[in-house]
Amino acid sequence: MAPYLNVLGLAAATLCLFSSSGVAYNPKPSIFTFAPDSGGFQLGGPSLAPEIRVSQNDAPGVLRAARDLAADFGKVLGINGTVIVADWSGTITQKTASKPIILIGTIGQSSLIDGLVSSNKLDTSAVAKKWETFTYQVISSPWEGLSNVFAVAGSDSRGTVFGIYDISERIGVSPLHYWADVAPIKRTYIAATSQIHTEGPPSVKYRGIFLNDEAPALTGWGRANFKQSQYGSAFVSDFYKLIFDLVLRLKGNYVWPAMWSSMFYLDDPKNGPMATEYGIFMGTSHHEPMARADKEQGRFLRGSWDWRSNKAGVQSFMQEGATRAKNWSTIFTLGMRGSGDAASATLSASALEEIIAWQQSTLTKTLGRPLSEIPQAWVMYKEVPGYWQAGMKVSDDVTLLWSDDNRGNIRRVPIDNEEKRSGGSGMYYHFDYVGDPRNYKWINTIQLTKTWEQMTLTYDSGIKNIWIVNVGDLKALELPTVHYMAMAWDREAFRGMDSTTEWLKVWSGRQFGESAGQAAAEIMTTYGKLVARHKYEDLSRTPFAFHATNYDEAELNYQEWADLVVKAQKVYDGLPAAVQDSFFEIVLHPVLAGKTVFEIYSKVALASRYATEKRIITNQLAKDVQAAFQEDQAITRRFHTLRGGKWNHFMDQTHLGYNNWQEPSSNTIPRPSTITAASSNALLGVSAQGNTAAYPGSARLTMLPVSKFDSVNRYIDIFTRGDGRFSYDITANVSYVNVTNRRGSISSPSGPTDIRSILGVDWSSAPAGSSAALLTITNTNSTSQTASVIVPLENPTVPSDFKGHVESDRTVSIEAEHFNPAASSKEYSIIPHYGRTLSGVRLPPRTPSQQPGRGPVLVYPFYSFTNIADATVTVYLAPSENANPKSPNRYSVAVDGGSVSTVQVVALTNGSNQPQGWADAVIRGAYVKSSKVGRVAPGKHELKLYLLEPTMVVTKVVIDLGGVKSSFLGPPESLIV
Repeated sequence: MAPYLNVLGLAAATLCLFSSSGVAYNPKPSIFTFAPDSGGFQLGGPSLAPEIRVSQNDAPGVLRAARDLAADFGKVLGINGTVIVADWSGTITQKTASKPIILIGTIGQSSLIDGLVSSNKLDTSAVAKKWETFTYQVISSPWEGLSNVFAVAGSDSRGTVFGIYDISERIGVSPLHYWADVAPIKRTYIAATSQIHTEGPPSVKYRGIFLNDEAPALTGWGRANFKQSQYGSAFVSDFYKLIFDLVLRLKGNYVWPAMWSSMFYLDDPKNGPMATEYGIFMGTSHHEPMARADKEQGRFLRGSWDWRSNKAGVQSFMQEGATRAKNWSTIFTLGMRGSGDAASATLSASALEEIIAWQQSTLTKTLGRPLSEIPQAWVMYKEVPGYWQAGMKVSDDVTLLWSDDNRGNIRRVPIDNEEKRSGGSGMYYHFDYVGDPRNYKWINTIQLTKTWEQMTLTYDSGIKNIWIVNVGDLKALELPTVHYMAMAWDREAFRGMDSTTEWLKVWSGRQFGESAGQAAAEIMTTYGKLVARHKYEDLSRTPFAFHATNYDEAELNYQEWADLVVKAQKVYDGLPAAVQDSFFEIVLHPVLAGKTVFEIYSKVALASRYATEKRIITNQLAKDVQAAFQEDQAITRRFHTLRGGKWNHFMDQTHLGYNNWQEPSSNTIPRPSTITAASSNALLGVSAQGNTAAYPGSARLTMLPVSKFDSVNRYIDIFTRGDGRFSYDITANVSYVNVTNRRGSISSPSGPTDIRSILGVDWSSAPAGSSAALLTITNTNSTSQTASVIVPLENPTVPSDFKGHVESDRTVSIEAEHFNPAASSKEYSIIPHYGRTLSGVRLPPRTPSQQPGRGPVLVYPFYSFTNIADATVTVYLAPSENANPKSPNRYSVAVDGGSVSTVQVVALTNGSNQPQGWADAVIRGAYVKSSKVGRVAPGKHELKLYLLEPTMVVTKVVIDLGGVKSSFLGPPESLIV
């Protein structure tokens, strides 16, 4: 299929007229250099690696991470560092050293670090007594006879571990060295400058991941690689070592373990104590209170999982969980839901108050600590917020762990005095989900800028105690996981509107090399936009979301995928062999796999349309669909054979042919249309853009109106309806109308079977106002075959002093960021690369609720030629929730100071259920709301848009003057003059 005019190019060209700039990602700079003559303290060189000294009385996790650092120097330099663990209190003044020395330790626990502090060689005042904070620096003359050492000091054991892994990453070992096979950067020299590097405390206290929905992929992979427990689970200590390594390298400290068919504490007796040794806080999911797995209920609970009828049995079961975990690092999940991740039919708000009070009392008695020293969370998931909204009371020591809607939209933020609770608030977020309206658990469908926007709302609303994210199988979700954890560690580095885009460039450069980093970032940014439009599992809904005729949606959307594959493949082909695997896993695979799925559904939709036109290419599209189905399977096989089969079973998840919320048992595709070929004397077929009729079914066609202010090209297609060859000729009845491909030959099966002829108009010669031209298309091999196409022409004028969007085809379509900055309120910010088309516009999260038609305003100048009594304005917004239940998402809109129309985007609920229209909004990735704004006459106008809540993001505004057609994404943006 021939690509159309790239309408996004227009948006990019006009950006400077209306946009404002963002602030870049602002990470802590590195103090390491890698040139032989860069100065500084040399830590490694040819056949030289450091000696790493650790005090034997430091935490086990520190000793273990120090050994990792020694191995990481080996991955980079080709020679491992040496780790010496000893009681250094009497030997720190050793005068000679044949290797560079790195001293690692925790303040108050390491004789090495404390000795430097007491001798005034190391100042830890900026680090000591803080949560998970570290510093590292070169220490000059640490003792007599030694010129320099490099010291790493942590405020606590995790702070020290984070400092160690920060060095590993900065010298060239990715946190994804195992999980995405990122090759270490080879160095010949490593040196540290004289600058002091300090990080922490983290923005969010507890930060981590939830392994969930882990069958078939993660479970199948685990069983193929690890010895199964007596209960049949492969998620044993050797598996969790790999998880804990990743989490700590990402500066995280919290894990909810896999739970579909496993029991973390029972599958391997080493699991619980090992987590604490690593420095990981373990939790359990929203329906697994008191550190007991869901699968333990069926095996060990005496009686039913029901507080009302089996209180004694439930209490005994929960008590056993607290007793088992009392000596381990645990964040206890409180509360209770029904059995098997479902709402309870018997629980009430008063019963939950009783349950949580009993749980807290049990924890204080069992652990021997006050509540204020016991991390505990009550997960406000699904129906649970309804209990809270009904007025339920719980101790302030409990962290209220709020949730998104399972599709990345925050359901609730703290209001009133909730932010002042001593236990604070948390957020349970999703990159994977099983449930209504459809599962999504195959590969990454996360737009990073959407995550940034929602987690910015989260953090700026005071949710800073816990961030936990459901990462499904983890594999295929590495990129959004790393991004999420980076924000949780250092939120301030992500303050700018463009910070995620800039972070992605920096991060990609570290993974794939600086030469490929920029391109990789651009590819994944585009990928994020494409999957924000539709998740793969939702594509099987009928009719196909992207319109096969109007605005060329289906074809244009698919073309973006095809173009992205070309770009990604080119980068892959140019990479060193050592880097190709990681690039394939993180970048190329999701692009290839995504394009193939979209090809299946797009070509089925286009074949259905072309069949009505009797195009012979319909049959080729049917073959393409079958080929794409085979390609889908081949891409999975390629992933399974990667690195000698290391990742076999990942991507086993079915993803084609959903017909309800649950996954299908196997991948299936819809049957594409086919046609019977026309006779050789009736081959000519003609269609006009945006027209459902075609020649010869209709002898005379009418094109869409052609205007000098069109933002996209207008065209006709000439095609063959059967096998054979013919030539055609296109003539216009006026000299100022011309076409590309005016003459040509079409043939089947050798091709080309379809030729696109783009219309051009010399507007300086065309009549002013409205007129029409006529195109005649003749089969020169059969003169009885002649089609006529009427071309309505619109040649209006716009005053030279007008700047803004101009009507075309009774439509004005505006990307939200293209407001008039001089007339709009400065409070609004643009989020680049957000949403389904170009970007998003929002208010700061702490902005107070506004009154209709008042407060910060966005002003959009537009020029119309149509006189309409009651125009319609449609606003496209992100599928955000009413995060503040007292202030539902609303906006106001007015034209030229006329009557203000106020629209409530999201209906209020009792906190238990999703609002009406939610499923449609999350499937299409947008709330699309319309309202009448009164008369619009020809001439200059101003549309004013007021977002009344800071929990909203607007992406597009469309003014319907009688010409807007049904579509998924809305009309392409109108021309800006």
